[in-house]
Amino acid sequence: MTHEARRLNQQRHSRIARVKRILRWMPRRSNMHRYPVLRWFKSLTPKRPEIWSFRVKRVVPALYGGFVLSLLPLYGVQLPLSVILAWLIRANLPVFFSLQFITNPFTLLPIYFACFQVGRIFLALFGMEVGGISIQEMNGLILQVAEGSLWHQLYSIWKVWLVTAMGGIILGTFFGSISSAIYKLAAYEVNISYHRLKQLQSNGKAGPSTDKPEQPLPLDPPS
Repeated sequence: MTHEARRLNQQRHSRIARVKRILRWMPRRSNMHRYPVLRWFKSLTPKRPEIWSFRVKRVVPALYGGFVLSLLPLYGVQLPLSVILAWLIRANLPVFFSLQFITNPFTLLPIYFACFQVGRIFLALFGMEVGGISIQEMNGLILQVAEGSLWHQLYSIWKVWLVTAMGGIILGTFFGSISSAIYKLAAYEVNISYHRLKQLQSNGKAGPSTDKPEQPLPLDPPS
């Protein structure tokens, strides 16, 4: 076995180990029963087997949609919405679903406050001034929504919700673009090294192998 083939083999095994560690924290067909929300949709997922694929064309829309949805002020309904959207657009369900945990009781306030500020800045670029609120006021609005005591401030809450949603879309698209570019690059490198290793094996330079033929990682190069 040549030095190049040995290096490519080591890289491949390292990648597989990393992927397995990541998948351990994601929903899969084999552990859907652990997620109450996914159990509601268990009968639908067999009709879309592609939503479990980690190919680029399935993961990229999941990254964009997952980040945007996770930053929208829709806390409480994001998980079922992520399953429905992944099913509708045939995006990778584990990625789409897992990204919703970015927003949780500990991150809810700073995330929504940041999204509101981004939304304000964006509207100001078009000459639309929106009054600012402090992080304490944002926390108060969130508590009012959670308690249902919002009717006397419905207009104010609706305005804050719209600005926050706009900021969430902007930030979600930004993070989706970065993560998609990284994923495409990783997929490209994986496939280049895989095909190079297969080429070395076909030329007899990778040494004899007694293992079962390895399948490529579930990725494909970007178009």
